[in-house]
Amino acid sequence: MIDIHGLIKDFGVTRVIDGIDMTVSEGEVVVLIGASGSGKSTFLRCLNGLETLTAGEIVIESVLLERNPKSLKQIRREVGMVFQQFNLFPHLTVLGNIIEAPVHVLKQRKNDAIQVALELLTKVGLSDKQDSFPGTLSGGQGQRVAIARALAMHPKIMLFDEPTSALDPELVGEVLTVMKQLAEDGMTMIVVTHEMSFAKEVADRVIFIDEGRIVEQGPPSQIFGDPQEERTQAFLSRFSTSI
Repeated sequence: MIDIHGLIKDFGVTRVIDGIDMTVSEGEVVVLIGASGSGKSTFLRCLNGLETLTAGEIVIESVLLERNPKSLKQIRREVGMVFQQFNLFPHLTVLGNIIEAPVHVLKQRKNDAIQVALELLTKVGLSDKQDSFPGTLSGGQGQRVAIARALAMHPKIMLFDEPTSALDPELVGEVLTVMKQLAEDGMTMIVVTHEMSFAKEVADRVIFIDEGRIVEQGPPSQIFGDPQEERTQAFLSRFSTSI
């Protein structure tokens, strides 16, 4: 579903992504790990056109990502993204947040969009919050609404950029549970996270990125059980108690 060739991203004189080649198959769950500042979040932002590429190409569902409205519109209909901060519209209810894009971007009938939104709220365990405003939600609830909002656009691919990093520890589990369910349902996912237990349990493939390069990748059993590269070993040694 995703083909990436020679991806380079510079910010001024600083190279953040340094020649990444990568493919992702339909239904695959890929987890990106690495230290803060290694380029993981920038990489995700390149995938849906939030960052311009310095060099290389990204093809999603046979569509070449280019800096023109038509290409970006096509890509963003295929790719949903959930950020660290859930960025809900504070003046809209939970239901209003979820139906906003389907109604105004996809031009769905409001009643149809509401029906889908209610089904998604049930899916993420928040069917009782449809009339609540974001300011009354916990962080975990807000992030689950953000996931439902992304799913309302019927994406074929979901990107998660450290979706639990801004949450209190006791709220992390409720978000990871929703993500695990999406994986079980066959959603193609690329996840940036420091939750190594999630990566070990859910990922089909784990990729360790350092200084904008893929250092090592493989199934969780290999990456966590027998990493081959010294940089991977050094990074994972910090998480030895959690994996």
